[in-house]
Amino acid sequence: MCLSSRVPMTELPGLVTLRAEMARQYRDGLESLARAQAQAAEIATRIRETGRLLMLGMGASHWANRMALASYREAGIDATAEVLSETMRAPLPARPRVTLLTSQSGGSGEIAAYLDRNPDRTDHFGLTLNADSTLGRAMPCLIGQGGRERAFAATRSILITLSLHVAILGELGADTKPLLDVLESADPFGVAPPKEAIEHLRTCSLLVLSGRAQPHSALEAAALTFTELARTPSLALELGQLLHGPMEMLRPDMALILARPVGPDAAAITRVAEAAVSYGLTPILFDFGAQPPVKGAITIPLPEQTGLAAVSTLLPAVQRLAIEAAAARIGKGFGAPLRSSKVTDGEAP
Repeated sequence: MCLSSRVPMTELPGLVTLRAEMARQYRDGLESLARAQAQAAEIATRIRETGRLLMLGMGASHWANRMALASYREAGIDATAEVLSETMRAPLPARPRVTLLTSQSGGSGEIAAYLDRNPDRTDHFGLTLNADSTLGRAMPCLIGQGGRERAFAATRSILITLSLHVAILGELGADTKPLLDVLESADPFGVAPPKEAIEHLRTCSLLVLSGRAQPHSALEAAALTFTELARTPSLALELGQLLHGPMEMLRPDMALILARPVGPDAAAITRVAEAAVSYGLTPILFDFGAQPPVKGAITIPLPEQTGLAAVSTLLPAVQRLAIEAAAARIGKGFGAPLRSSKVTDGEAP
């Protein structure tokens, strides 16, 4: 039972809706990738010809772009992922490049404003779940399958957007098999979180999330998920950024989620986890591979993976933790926004 409500968690409408979205996300991701192949090849050709890629999005769409960013760079592309509203106010110099506009709804105020201000859409393409949207009608788009996302907080749409990126990356020569193996065989709900991990997030004053390289992008998305659903502050900082000052804020009433990768970056994550324990925290450690445990931390083991496969494994696992903790925290009314909407107009006068 939720301490904030007498409604059992299994009966919370918002939780039921989110679980239904997550249950389909790997399947819809695979279908989206398969159906996008032909057009993805055209987009990849232009990306390779220009050598530059600019990815623009808002909210969870921006974090999905961030998940793919390192893979584009590994493919030899000069790629950047920017917040759309910032780019409209400080645009990059005009140079040959492909621009990907990412919006799960395809109808945000920022998308409409960008299209109004940029009538020349040469080498512009979209990623969306809604072919009939403002974005879907304005330019060639890769369309995510499975229909619009019903839940307020993004889950399935993030994974589908990542799958559309993977369709392009595969045409650029990236090795997509490890990620496809995850989508074909893993649990779309991710690893079940321990009850003590849920309890730490249920009672925390602030959630901090930190990692290195591509897996950190999944934590950035989860920070938004928890903030939206738990109505509680959440902050995702790349590990180096966390070490450059913000360690000062850590105290026992906060929750700390860390993602420990395989390879040389694991040692730094381990040191931060050990330091957090000494500060009185109980860090929650998503651990890729069988690495030595950190005494005093809650370890959630994950398969030994890197790159996009690691992202697609960590994403549902950390989302599940954030969602279940937020549901336990809010109880009745969980998943129903008080001040926001699914499709936002951040450019309204």
